[in-house]
Amino acid sequence: MYKLRIIDSAQFRSLLTMDDVIPGVKEAYRLFSSGRAGLFPIITHEFDPGRTDMDIKSAYMDGAGIYGLKILGWNRDNPLSLGVPALAGLIIVMDIERQQPIGILEATPVTFLRTGAAGAIGAETLARQDSENVVVVGSGAQGRAQIMGLSKVMKNIRNIDVFDVNDIFAIKMAEEISTSYPGIKITARKFDSLEEYVRNADIVVTCTPSKKALIKNGWLRKGSHINTIGADMPGKQEIDPGITAAVKVFGDSRSQVSQKGESQHAVSMGMIKPECITEIGEVLNGTKEGRISADEITMFDATGMALQDLIAAKAALHQAEMRSIGTVVEMEQ
Repeated sequence: MYKLRIIDSAQFRSLLTMDDVIPGVKEAYRLFSSGRAGLFPIITHEFDPGRTDMDIKSAYMDGAGIYGLKILGWNRDNPLSLGVPALAGLIIVMDIERQQPIGILEATPVTFLRTGAAGAIGAETLARQDSENVVVVGSGAQGRAQIMGLSKVMKNIRNIDVFDVNDIFAIKMAEEISTSYPGIKITARKFDSLEEYVRNADIVVTCTPSKKALIKNGWLRKGSHINTIGADMPGKQEIDPGITAAVKVFGDSRSQVSQKGESQHAVSMGMIKPECITEIGEVLNGTKEGRISADEITMFDATGMALQDLIAAKAALHQAEMRSIGTVVEMEQ
């Protein structure tokens, strides 16, 4: 017999915070870029393009003794039609040595924190530390996660301007989260004023399901940094490929961002080569340079890796065992 622990969303939230997850995601990036962790091919499918899709991401981490997968589904209409989140899924964690499952977790809160942590690490590593003005494009769960992550690592942020193609969603998010960040002015702006605010931003974050460029070439100011979070499947796009070709590009996985991330468009058009992309883990490991000047424009292409989910899930399972949280199922050999 062996024990399998199951953790639901509420339990996970009681176990880990953004502060807990950021160090783990950093470690995942370091392990990946040093060859002590790897990714298996991603499985994606669009059931109804632009409305319903799914992906299965899997990975192994020799350096952490685990492997596993995350299956995640998305339905754009769920919040309005069913009153449930657009994203839902499961994470399964396996032990490499024993080859037995350790736990199953509800994926949504893990995805929320680990993706917010990814954006935080991208900004902390590559943006100017004196950055004050932020633009966030996208007011779904990830818009909230990205703001939470940035607030943990970028201590000089004073203004966050929120945009959504549907202005009412930006207004709703700004109203709901403003009181959680007393030192930061969070303001919803009309989408047709996006260019004006991007031109004045130190950090720009895109976290939408868009399939066309929302940020145009020439908008980013000298010394700024952009986190592109939304493009994680072929065809997704949030920025003009001319931006990717003109800035210094970093990614979570060089191969993955070239095929499925924001960089896919510039790569497919021959504007950049995959080998020109630096992995964030290489910067964290000290084997490659990050930002080298105050005027440089940097970009972090974050497609998301199952490594992030697994390392956060492992930490949650450890805490759950210590605190006797979750449902434990006795499994036969």
